Amino acid sequence: MTAAHDYDDVHHLVEQLTPDQLVEVRAHALRLVTGRRTFVPWSELRRTAARLPRIDYVEFRSDVDAAIDSDTLLGDAR
Repeated sequence: MTAAHDYDDVHHLVEQLTPDQLVEVRAHALRLVTGRRTFVPWSELRRTAARLPRIDYVEFRSDVDAAIDSDTLLGDAR
């Protein structure tokens, strides 16, 4: 099944695209066909990142070091 009535019209439009535009059009067409996203727009990434909690590097490193220093493995019966 195809939705294209005139492939020449589509080809004419595609020939006018820049390489970067063609990448975007291909990704959009794949999303339409598969229902999946193959990329996330920068604007959405920025909005999402702004809502993420901040990570305290010093506290994180301290927690990792403490886990390593505990010298036990998961499932260890000690």
